Amino acid sequence: MTSCLPIPVRSSRSDRRARSAAALLAWLVLAPTLAAHDHWIAPTSFRPAVGERIELSLRVGHPQQFEQQPRDPRRFTRFECWAPGAPSAQPVLGLDGKTPAGLFKAKQPGAHLFVYQSNHAFVEIEAAKYAGFLAEEGLDDVLAERERRGESALPGRDSYLRFDKALVRVADGPADGFERDGFERNVGLPLELVLETNPYAWKPEQPLRLCLELAGQPLQGRQIKLVRLTAPHLVLLARTDEHGRAEFLPASAGPFAAFAVHQRRAQPEQSLEGDWEGLWASFAFELGAAAPGSDQ
Repeated sequence: MTSCLPIPVRSSRSDRRARSAAALLAWLVLAPTLAAHDHWIAPTSFRPAVGERIELSLRVGHPQQFEQQPRDPRRFTRFECWAPGAPSAQPVLGLDGKTPAGLFKAKQPGAHLFVYQSNHAFVEIEAAKYAGFLAEEGLDDVLAERERRGESALPGRDSYLRFDKALVRVADGPADGFERDGFERNVGLPLELVLETNPYAWKPEQPLRLCLELAGQPLQGRQIKLVRLTAPHLVLLARTDEHGRAEFLPASAGPFAAFAVHQRRAQPEQSLEGDWEGLWASFAFELGAAAPGSDQ
């Protein structure tokens, strides 16, 4: 379960409407640049039936323009599924070198959480493009440290990791089962997005809250972006508070993905290639109580 602390909500309906109108102004037509490096798990359905085969694609880029990565066990350390009530995960199987990267058949109804964790990969980015990336991802502290160290004219050299989650609701189950287990599960990723709002009970004009955790502790001041996968040209942005929490007011139900990035200086004892370690987190899920088998 998440370690983020609860905060009481005292806003009225008129307050929420006002915030929703303000939030609409924050939707930016910048998704192609903001999501150029994003990575997420894309299931063929967020609402499959028991026994239905789920294909799990690993996508990098932007929901409208992405590359699909083939399965390569050399590139990940975890690719697994947490079934409802399960004390441990089971591996997601697939054909090496093929797409989709994972195949899965659920044996029981309920919320199934898929998890992917990569190992380190290295990238070097030309200085101007790297500065633009840092600005777009809200990594002002990294920009400031590069300037302080006299590195602004140097290329960005990162060793990065991916931490992806996707939530799939198999068939129908008791509502209290979804409240009790599944959507808010913390699986111990080094950087992890955790849902605090039950996505299946969510309704328009209600806030959606996510928490960002670094090594199990709330991470303050990081930008989270929320993308509606069926309208990915719009991006909603928010920064985490002292409890690691970010709040959004999506206008309607449908499939979404949340993304966050944290950069930290690479330490000599890590023996990493590059100057920075980049931690990338994503979470794909569906909002709203749609009928099973439908992806809005």
